[in-house]
This record gives sequence, C-alpha cells and structure tokens, in this order.
Amino acid sequence: MELYILRHGIAEETSKSGRDRDRCLTDEGIEKTRLSGAALKRLGIQFDLILTSPFTRALQTAEWISRGTDSPEPEIFPPLASGEDSDALVDALAGMEFSGAAMLLTGHEPDLGRLISLLLAGHPELGITMRKGTLCKLRCAQIAKGAAQLEWMMNAKHLVKMA
Repeated sequence: MELYILRHGIAEETSKSGRDRDRCLTDEGIEKTRLSGAALKRLGIQFDLILTSPFTRALQTAEWISRGTDSPEPEIFPPLASGEDSDALVDALAGMEFSGAAMLLTGHEPDLGRLISLLLAGHPELGITMRKGTLCKLRCAQIAKGAAQLEWMMNAKHLVKMA
C-alpha cells in the first residue's frame, strides 16, 4: 500500500471563534494546496481513500487535494485531530478495512512527524518535522509500527513548482 501523509496548508493565526480547531486556510494556503493537488495529478497520483483531521484547516486541505487529484471526498477521522496520541492513531489505522492501493492522511504537527517515525522505526523519536503543505510517501504491506519504508518527502514549495 502507498500511504501518503500531508500536513495542512498555511492557515490563519486565529479563527473568528478564537478556537484553534476552527482556523481556516489563508488565500495563500488555498492556492498552494490547489497547486499541490495539480502537481499530484500531473504525477499520476490518485487516492482511494482520504482521511482527515476534523480541524477546519486540515479538512480544507484534504478537500482541495481531493478535487485536484479526482479522488474521493475526504472522510473525517477523529484520531487525526491535533494533539491525539500517535500510538492510538497507528492502532486505529491498523484496525481499518482498506483494500485500496493509496491512502492519504491529512493532519497536524507534531503528530504527523511522530506518526511517520512510528511507522518507519517503531518509536516516535526520529525527529521528523513536516512544514505546512509537506507530503510524505511511505510504502507498507500493512499499517504497523516499524513496517513502512520512506519513498520520498516533498515540501509545498517543491510541489507548487511541479504544478
């Protein structure tokens, strides 16, 4: 399986509600995410399943990528919410029924860096940091700690140049 992990795009500093979970993508964040989707389509990348954090900025990012790659609409996956336990996230993903070839997860830092570390090394201490809009591609036969191989990681700047 190809497992793609994407940090949300550039978001506003504070939301109108004052709640972190309600922060939206900025105009720049929308444009870079839209172009990232176009780059992925150009590379022939399409997703069978898109799971996203319920936080607005991650959901908006997933929606733009979904449109750009002609992939299914994203599904909210609460374990991807900011601040959730990375071990519990791996367990939740491992317990899913998924028979497709490519899955995209959209969420937040430092959670995604820890997730990637767990999937690659079996522990969360590799020190992986994902900037906004960074996309990581892992290959794994199953979702389990230490079971993945890193294929590549690209930040938004590189994806935008490829659009």
